[in-house]
Amino acid sequence: MRAEPEASAFRSIFDRAGIGVFQTTPGGRFLRVNQALADMLGFTDPEAVIAAVDDIAHQVYVDASVREDFKRRMAVADTVTGMVTEYRRRDGATFWVSETAQAVRNPDGTIHSYIGTAENVTDLLRTREKLDEVTRDYRTIFEHTTEGIYRSSLDGRMIRANPALVRLNGYETEAELIEACNDIAREWYVDPGRREQFKTILAANGQVTDFVSEIYRHRSRERIWISENARAVRNDKGRLLYYEGTVREITEQVRLVNRLRSALERAERANAAKAEFLANMSHELRTPLNAIIGFADLILHEPFGALGDPRYREYIGDIQSSGSHLLQVIQEILDYARIDSGRAELQDEDIDLVEIVISAVHMLRERAQQKGLLLVSDLPGRSLPMIADPRRIRQVLINMLGNALKFTDSGWVAVRVVERPDGSVIVDVDDTGPGIPIDQRHRVFEPFHQCVQSNSKAEGTGLGLPLSRQFAVLHGGNLEVLDRPGGQGTRARLTLPANRRRMELQSQAAQ
Repeated sequence: MRAEPEASAFRSIFDRAGIGVFQTTPGGRFLRVNQALADMLGFTDPEAVIAAVDDIAHQVYVDASVREDFKRRMAVADTVTGMVTEYRRRDGATFWVSETAQAVRNPDGTIHSYIGTAENVTDLLRTREKLDEVTRDYRTIFEHTTEGIYRSSLDGRMIRANPALVRLNGYETEAELIEACNDIAREWYVDPGRREQFKTILAANGQVTDFVSEIYRHRSRERIWISENARAVRNDKGRLLYYEGTVREITEQVRLVNRLRSALERAERANAAKAEFLANMSHELRTPLNAIIGFADLILHEPFGALGDPRYREYIGDIQSSGSHLLQVIQEILDYARIDSGRAELQDEDIDLVEIVISAVHMLRERAQQKGLLLVSDLPGRSLPMIADPRRIRQVLINMLGNALKFTDSGWVAVRVVERPDGSVIVDVDDTGPGIPIDQRHRVFEPFHQCVQSNSKAEGTGLGLPLSRQFAVLHGGNLEVLDRPGGQGTRARLTLPANRRRMELQSQAAQ
């Protein structure tokens, strides 16, 4: 009575098992098949499998020789465990299984049948193939990259090192480096405290980027510079396991930066010395020049009697004009030195821009007449109160007008002041000269560059327009050179921003 329930239980397990279960003859037929195996092979039920398959080697196995190998192993050991092979479904599709089977023998010792299981491991094999591919890729990167790759323990021992890191440290093999390096802090970093800084950053951020340090080539003790990128590796519970990262040698880059820094420091010292020299020399030169100009002016007024021969007056006039020109040159050089060293400062005052424009026009009217040029102005009918450095603004306007007169041989020079709706102000100086080619306009603002626009010989230091633009920029504005609308000539445009306007004074003036 007990045998029947046991047989029923085994039959139930056989039929309902989640993996394929089979019993086959040595000749290659199925004696029993469960539903799971029938499903794997593409049949509706176990009976259909038994009826259709009479040659397992050729109908089930993709490689028929596997069946003979299966039988040989059974003959020797009566068992096969985890034999991975490829099955063919009824529709021709293939899949991979892992077979485990036991031989059942007759009383006379001959094999009666094989009882076993077949588990579909296709997904497992595909996953393993992908893992193997990733592993191969990782190993290729690890072995062949030019950057050092490492894994280090928390206490400072080297655990892994790729060939690039091994070479960087002067060794032949990874094993040699790992055996030799027992304390990264003391043996690798020039500053032993650098390792603690490294660990502190990793503890706070989980990673470190561009960690630049001076280290020793471990074997030779040569000092070099490296940049590290690393991360802290933890297990699923958050426990810190080790550090891993990359190392790139940057010795040449560090040396280059140091050389550039030294060169910059030398240049800054030289620039400061130059500025100090120019300031001192300009003071030494201006003092006697002011005396020369002053005495020349005094003699021209003849307070102590007539000069006599008219040529004396001409000579004294030449002395005065030459001295004034030289004084202007010295002042321009000094101004440029101050701007170049970043020491230029504005002396802002309440000014009337219209008055300063009128003053500049008056100063240059005689020069225009001497060249036979018409000097005209188009100004607002009221004042334009602003906050600005009057000397600098006057110098900009004189340079703009003087430049236009210098390079205009015939025709006219005109200055116009325009208020924009946004509150800014522009001052345009137009001329009928030859103009400046577009590809040369940027050069007029290069210090000491002389742009010859006519047959006249250019005079001056070549600092007028560069200084003027710098003064405009100091005021928050700009100076640019444009085409003159409507024909030949050049337009120089000074722009002063709205925040330089004294709007309350302007409002009062309008009332």
